[in-house]
Amino acid sequence: MKKQLKLVVLAMTALAVLASCSRPKNKARKPSENIDSTSWIDNLIDGKAAAVKENKKIFLFFSGDDQDGASAGLKEKVFNTEEFMRVYTDKYVLVNLDFSDSRFEAARVDSSATDEEKKTAAELEKRLEEDLRDASLYNIEATPTFFILTKEGYVVKEVIFEKPVSSVEEVNDVFATLEDDIAVYDNTLSAAENSVDKKDRLEAIDKLFELTDAQHRYLLVDLSGLYVKLDKKNETGNVGKHIVAIANANAVQAYIDQDPVAASEQFANAAKSKFLSSVEKQQCYYTAGYLYGQSAPNDFEKIKSYFEKSYKADPESPYAEQIQNMVKMLEERIAEFEAKAKPVEPETEPEAVSQDAAEASDEAGDAPAETSDAAQN
Repeated sequence: MKKQLKLVVLAMTALAVLASCSRPKNKARKPSENIDSTSWIDNLIDGKAAAVKENKKIFLFFSGDDQDGASAGLKEKVFNTEEFMRVYTDKYVLVNLDFSDSRFEAARVDSSATDEEKKTAAELEKRLEEDLRDASLYNIEATPTFFILTKEGYVVKEVIFEKPVSSVEEVNDVFATLEDDIAVYDNTLSAAENSVDKKDRLEAIDKLFELTDAQHRYLLVDLSGLYVKLDKKNETGNVGKHIVAIANANAVQAYIDQDPVAASEQFANAAKSKFLSSVEKQQCYYTAGYLYGQSAPNDFEKIKSYFEKSYKADPESPYAEQIQNMVKMLEERIAEFEAKAKPVEPETEPEAVSQDAAEASDEAGDAPAETSDAAQN
């Protein structure tokens, strides 16, 4: 049912454009006034604001109306019908982020466009950047994709239609299979946020992490912060996991803001915590090195230092040999770089040289070359 798209490519292109234009970091805009939640809302900021106000969950629909071969038909047959609106706006705030080619084309205008046309295109471009940002946060790689979210934006469940749906009744059947999972999530979130007993709250937060797909756990960053605050002495032994989760969430935000160095530092700082296990420290230092290399690929020394710390954190891990090999590769790169940077002294020709002396000179001259080749290999 899904068609693989250029959505991720579009997202990365948008980020590259932002970086090349030296734009300031994206600041979340304020929600619109008088949000109409009786129909589909076209952005997540307004959708979350409406969900908080009405204390509802969000049904989030990522579509590609004019290019994925499915979204437009689903809207016509099901999601834009009066029956669907009547049934589902009672329980959910409906949010649709559409990535149709026509929207991107409309955001591009040439120099002959009127001021009003340029203004309209600029506003659409900002909205597309906002939508692409949200698509990145939810790791969208194809459309159509559907999620049930809490009002905070946590992923309760991805809604998967294993076969094409053509009626509201068929959608109801799929949602019916999710009712038990949704109830468990609701009860667990309520315990995490409202339980009087500290132990119960900590257990509920840990359970939420288990209920949430790994690629969406960083959205629970507020709960991770609460966990670290409640368990200051790491009595549960799980604080390290949440420190890493906080670092990951902050790094994702920094990376979307085109700041991979700040993303790298989040993991490097997290690795210093005494509450992290050796495995977690190794992962953090390795990730710090990888992310730093995205912004400073020629700073071999610093990248190597991160990988060395990663290796030392857990030299007996299954990944230690691989990390050590990367350190050796970087050492070779550093040696190669230094060899190229070293100034070459000019040669002087003697007035008269015998044939034997000339041959000896040639052999001596070959030695540095062999050494240099060994360093490069």
